[in-house]
Amino acid sequence: MIRKLLSCAVLIACSATANAGVVLEEGFDDVNGLTDWLVGNFGSASGEPANPWFQGNDGIFGSQSGAADSYIASNYLTTEFGGNVDNWLVTPLVSVFNGAILSFSTRTSGALPGDNLEVLFNDVGDGESLADFVSLGVITSAGYPTDWQAFNFSYDGSSSNARFAFRYTVTDTSANGDYIGIDSVSVTVPEPGTMLLMGAGLLLMPLAMRRRRRDQI
Repeated sequence: MIRKLLSCAVLIACSATANAGVVLEEGFDDVNGLTDWLVGNFGSASGEPANPWFQGNDGIFGSQSGAADSYIASNYLTTEFGGNVDNWLVTPLVSVFNGAILSFSTRTSGALPGDNLEVLFNDVGDGESLADFVSLGVITSAGYPTDWQAFNFSYDGSSSNARFAFRYTVTDTSANGDYIGIDSVSVTVPEPGTMLLMGAGLLLMPLAMRRRRRDQI
């Protein structure tokens, strides 16, 4: 009986992965059409340019998937020479709950060091206050990939509407900073019905174990 329940739990867990719901998917075919996304330039030359994110340049490197320029990019030139870059790219509001996964691919051209990318989320109100963003992790310049690499970050908050953010930073562009790209962004959540089935199966396991012990006495 226990083996059967364990097998069911494994099958349900696999089903949860297979049936994950996609609540956001963006390949950046046309960054001018990202009307629900938010951008911000909070570096030394704050607000200049107004949109520090732009269509990928396939002359520097091609996209992770799709047309050669279908990714979003930013670089050290979005602030003055010797200044600091602090560029934000924020997703639309998405409905998430514990277990949601933010996935994306990123890379740098690698000509110069100093590119950093922090990943954050905000599940307070409309998700637009910078003070309410919480860090999920940082891809530092020391480990920033020079070929496209996929990353996954997990949301462990409560059920809510939330925004995720990409924060590109460079310190002292007279010596640091280059050019980064972001592609294939998605947010997935487990199907609620599958999660309930998995929880019910796990709750039944202790009952089955106790019943087996009584039968053996």
